[in-house]
Amino acid sequence: MVQLRPYGVSKGAALEAVLEACTLGPRDLASVPSTRRERTDDTTARLERESNTSSLHELSEDLATAAAAAEAPLTQEALAAAAGAAERLPLDFVLCLGAHSMRDEDLFGGLLPKEGEDREEYMEHLPADAKHVWTCRVGRQPSQARHYVDDEREAAALLAQLGAATRIGQEKEREQAAVQLQLDEAAAASIDGDAVGERAAAAADEQSLRSALECMDEIEEQISGFQLAFFLDYDGTLTPIVENPSEAKLSEEARSVVRALSYRFPTAIVSGRARATAQGLMQLDGLYYAGSHGFDILGPDGSNYKMAESFRPSLEEAKVKLEEQLAHIAGALVEDNNFSVSAHYRMVAEEEREAVNEAVERIVAEMPMLRRTYGKMVYELRPSAEWDKGKAVEWLIENWIKRSCELPVFPIYIGDDVTDEDAFRVMGGLGGFGIIVSDFPRLITDTAASYALRSPLEVLHFLDHFAFSSPSAPPSERISALVAGGSAAESESEASPFVERRTPAERYSER
Repeated sequence: MVQLRPYGVSKGAALEAVLEACTLGPRDLASVPSTRRERTDDTTARLERESNTSSLHELSEDLATAAAAAEAPLTQEALAAAAGAAERLPLDFVLCLGAHSMRDEDLFGGLLPKEGEDREEYMEHLPADAKHVWTCRVGRQPSQARHYVDDEREAAALLAQLGAATRIGQEKEREQAAVQLQLDEAAAASIDGDAVGERAAAAADEQSLRSALECMDEIEEQISGFQLAFFLDYDGTLTPIVENPSEAKLSEEARSVVRALSYRFPTAIVSGRARATAQGLMQLDGLYYAGSHGFDILGPDGSNYKMAESFRPSLEEAKVKLEEQLAHIAGALVEDNNFSVSAHYRMVAEEEREAVNEAVERIVAEMPMLRRTYGKMVYELRPSAEWDKGKAVEWLIENWIKRSCELPVFPIYIGDDVTDEDAFRVMGGLGGFGIIVSDFPRLITDTAASYALRSPLEVLHFLDHFAFSSPSAPPSERISALVAGGSAAESESEASPFVERRTPAERYSER
């Protein structure tokens, strides 16, 4: 391809506009002197006018996203001080991720000037410590970049790591605020408010689940000498809960981590969704799929086990009845999960939710071959058979997974809903443990899970530890290995901050 563009226009030339955009939010724009605003506007307009490519905005968005994801939260005092001084604060962390091409070399070189060269004006926005400016190349060819990842999959997982790591602190703050609100309400309701608050706080600390991320050394000791096997719920675990179930799409970052996990350990998706739907959402071969709360199981080799297939006619009838009775209720959704039928009411107005409940009750009364269960803003109609996610996990391990493992199996089940408690309860008997996903784990008092994670982002961070990290390094060091890269130059000792000096083939052979 031959590309024609004006002299001096390149990705590197866009650095000034990009970095200025990253260091100033819309609310702070008025505090910038007009001359400086005009200079920024002129620079952006010139680049847009003179460049004949469509990559300028994409580049700006990518770099802004990477910088914002890694940037530490700013206090109100810091923002006020910055606005008063009419200056932008420097970034805390910058990641420039690019392919091996001359256009990206412009960026790498512009962010890391050579010794003795004059600093460009835009460098005032960069972190004071050059170690916090990461230039990362996809591939191992000689480059000005200081770090590398092997391929696009590892690039996506690296970005997922950064996103998860920087959001954990924010989610902890949200949980602490919720707990504090509960304590404040308890104190306000009592004459002896201080005593009540102290007792409530002590009870919360005593009963609260510990974070799996904060107990990695303990977990590593438990799993030593065993074959790990992972069982993962989908909605609320790998993806956030959304109003419309059809909008719960798996991110490419999550997909890459689960794919890498399955290369090393038996990995199963255990979902209330139809098995075919779960497969379509994951778009990954090599996994075990247990759909409809475990009533429909498929192995990586195509083997299929269906429990209570004779109930299909009854479920189809129940689906038709539900659709008829809920047709007049705005927001009500009926989902056919093959071996269960779901009535979602998350989008139903508060005053009409009881009507959904009554409709489900009528159908269960008319069809005793079905039973009713509950989930997050959903009612489920399932076969009246003694089967659930826990029994499905037991069956999977005993009939399929054990046969391919030389070591005893250590199962880890991660889920967020009431239906996942069936699996949590059998984990102890299977020699493993469960992890519940909840925004506020300190408020959970009735779960069979052993640990907690606060969000799908933390789940991704947890799984990434096992999917990509070297099993020989101490777990606390492995989690921090993300920020310890070496030089990418051929003349120096190569070290990827992500792959830890092992090729994909070497990692996958450890399965």
